[in-house]
Amino acid sequence: MSKNKQGKKHIHILDGMSLYTRDKSPFFWGYLNIEGEIHKKSLKTTDRKEAERLLFQWKNELFAGEALETIDNEISSPISNDHGVKVDTTRRKALMITSGLMGAVTVAGFAVPFLSAWNPSEKAKALGASVKFDLSKLEPGAMAVVEWRRTPIFVVHQTNKALENLPKLNDRVTDPALSEGVARSTNDRFTVLKGVCTHLSCAPKYHPEIEPKAWDEEWLGGFFCPCHGSKFDLAGRVYKGVPAPVNLEVPPHSFDGDTLIIGEPA
Repeated sequence: MSKNKQGKKHIHILDGMSLYTRDKSPFFWGYLNIEGEIHKKSLKTTDRKEAERLLFQWKNELFAGEALETIDNEISSPISNDHGVKVDTTRRKALMITSGLMGAVTVAGFAVPFLSAWNPSEKAKALGASVKFDLSKLEPGAMAVVEWRRTPIFVVHQTNKALENLPKLNDRVTDPALSEGVARSTNDRFTVLKGVCTHLSCAPKYHPEIEPKAWDEEWLGGFFCPCHGSKFDLAGRVYKGVPAPVNLEVPPHSFDGDTLIIGEPA
C-alpha cells in the first residue's frame, strides 16, 4: 500500500485493478483499467475485504455488460476433435449466435481456450424470465455464453473424450459425486453452468484442450480463473486446494429437443 503527497491510500490488487481512498470520502474507491479504458467509482464500503470483493464483482459486471472478448491465440499445434478432424488453433474465431430472446457468443472447435463476453438482448435482461438457446448451432467442444438474470451462463457441448476423462478427475476434485449426471446436467452432452467463480465472482476462462498448462501439468480440460488460480473441470467441479470453496453453480434448466431453456427446471 502506498500514499501520495495528499495522504491518499493506493492499494494494488492485480494489474489494472486497485483500491484507493479520497480525501473527502470515507469509502474505498475502485480503479479498473480494461484494455486501456479507465473506470473509477466509489465502492461504498470502508471495509478493505468487502471493497476487494466488490472490486472483483464490478470487474466481472463490466466484462459482461461491455461484451469484452479475449481469445488466447498462443496455442499453435493442431489437435483432433471427436470426428478426427484437425483443428488449427491459430485460426480460431468467435461466432455470434442469436436465438429467440437472447444473444450468445460461441467459439467453434474445442481447441478454443475461452470466450469471455456476450451481447445480450434487452429482453433477456428481464429478471426472472427464462431464455432459450438453439443447441443445434453448438459444435462438440464449443462453448456459448448466454445471459440469464444478468448472469453469464456457460453452455458447453461435451466431446466424447471430455466425458471419458471426467471420472479420471474424481480424486482431484472436492466433490466427485456427479448426482446431476456425468456432465452435471440432465443431458450429458451439454453442461450448463453459471460462469461466475465461487471464490470472488470473477469470470473463469474456458480451456477445453487436453495438454499441460502453467497451472496444471496434467490438465484434462476445464475452467481456470485468472484472478486467484481456482480450477474447475469441464463439469464445473472445483479442484482440491484452490481458493474457490465449491463447484460452479448449475442454474435451473431443461431441454426440449435441440432447445435449451435456462430458468425452467426439468
